[in-house]
Amino acid sequence: MKLEAFVLILTAAKVAAQIKCGTYDSNMGATFDISDLHRIASEPAYSVEDGNIPCSKVTEQNYTYLFNICGEVSGAIPSECEAIDDISTAAAIQINTQGTATQTDDWCYSVGQYDQASVQMSLLDDTDPTKGLSLVYGGDYCQSGVQRKFNIEMICADKLNAVPTHALEYTSCSYTITMPSVYGCPLECPVSNRKLCGGNGHCAYDEDKNAARCFCNNGYEGSDCGDETSIKASSNYSPALLGLIITLFIIILALIGSLLFMVRQLSAYKEDLANYQVLKGGEEENSAVV
Repeated sequence: MKLEAFVLILTAAKVAAQIKCGTYDSNMGATFDISDLHRIASEPAYSVEDGNIPCSKVTEQNYTYLFNICGEVSGAIPSECEAIDDISTAAAIQINTQGTATQTDDWCYSVGQYDQASVQMSLLDDTDPTKGLSLVYGGDYCQSGVQRKFNIEMICADKLNAVPTHALEYTSCSYTITMPSVYGCPLECPVSNRKLCGGNGHCAYDEDKNAARCFCNNGYEGSDCGDETSIKASSNYSPALLGLIITLFIIILALIGSLLFMVRQLSAYKEDLANYQVLKGGEEENSAVV
């Protein structure tokens, strides 16, 4: 009975650790929950093959990466990785596959260890929490003595499935994995109808309210932009826009009035000139008679 109770306590502690790792509060009105991305032991690990940095002068070698979110690498561990120290606690591994028929010439490194105390979670952008979330593991050490870092960048995107797209080594022994999905978006931007912000808006940071929220398209409202508004577009004018329209109308009326005044003045000038010419002609005739 005591053994069963001990097992239950360990299981509860592990679940609590996963939940702690999977949740994050930015203290900026934006909270995150990536605990659903954790894969249990029977599920395959996340996998991505990449390494060549775009637009660089050289062609970098591609590697295969296996990793998990807030936990150890799940699924079957490749045979070339079984001899690694602490492989049972590895959260991310890097494999260099030589492409030969045998795996004896392949090599493997632990590039990230799962340790609740050392897992780092932070925002991708300290000024805008809607850009996404970063999860960092520390791994073993390179020959240069630098500790390996495995950085998972969960970019906020309107994608339900979190699938790694890139794995690049921007600096030596530091590996950056890109995973765009709704899990990189704050919970304050809900998913509705299988779309971020219901597909009727976009997730952004409201600096006036100091919180993340859905900015709805015209005609929609609500926290998830799921409610249609009854306001007609023709009457949906802001006070500033209405003031601008009135000002332009007054300016146009003033221009029209000025133009009419100039036309009247010109007509009067032409009439005075014609009368002057007539009077001048009469004076010349009288002079000739004398």
